[in-house]
Amino acid sequence: MAARIGNQIVSQRQLIADLSHELRTPLTRLDIAVDSVRKKNDIERNIERLEKESGNIRRLVNDSLALAWLENEEPQLEREDLDLVDLLDVIIDDAKFEFPHSLMQIDLPDTAPIKRSNHLAIGQAVENILRNALRYSPSEGLVKVSLDETKQQYQLVISDSGPGVPDFFLEKIFQPFFRVDKSRKTNSNSFGLGLSLARRQLHAVGGDVIATNIKTGGLSMIITLPKNKMKP
Repeated sequence: MAARIGNQIVSQRQLIADLSHELRTPLTRLDIAVDSVRKKNDIERNIERLEKESGNIRRLVNDSLALAWLENEEPQLEREDLDLVDLLDVIIDDAKFEFPHSLMQIDLPDTAPIKRSNHLAIGQAVENILRNALRYSPSEGLVKVSLDETKQQYQLVISDSGPGVPDFFLEKIFQPFFRVDKSRKTNSNSFGLGLSLARRQLHAVGGDVIATNIKTGGLSMIITLPKNKMKP
């Protein structure tokens, strides 16, 4: 118990330090935009910047709070039965709308029932991982989504056609605020929390996600989900 509390304290301190660091840039841009509005310089453009940075800060704070809650409270989510294929269909349709120029190859069975899980946790995790794959693939690059099953679990694989990451970073990309600047371009709207949240959401329902490089290029995210989360 003492060791767990100690680890939580260290984790919280690191998260606060990282969050403080990440907030500096959007707050600085907010200050610049406010100053420009006061000087009546390009008001419309600066109001758009204020709205954008305000949204970025709100999302960053919300994601950080969710991450801290999942990591330190180890919540027991509401258990429900769901069909993974139905959930994936909705997520994929949304992704096609958001990334209309991306190519997607989908290989799903007709049905994939899961008992005593949580559709919100799974959905948000998969959505983060899929959007990440689409974001880092070339505009006409192919993203593959496939679902297989064993006796006890499902394996969902989401593969992109981007640059991949160095092998020694394959685990680090799941750390909060971690970015691989040299191999995967930084998106100004991304704070490096998506994969951290995804992994913790999957852990909350008994699942997991790992990353592996594709020999021909690109990155694969391998998600495992139990068919039945027996423990409450």
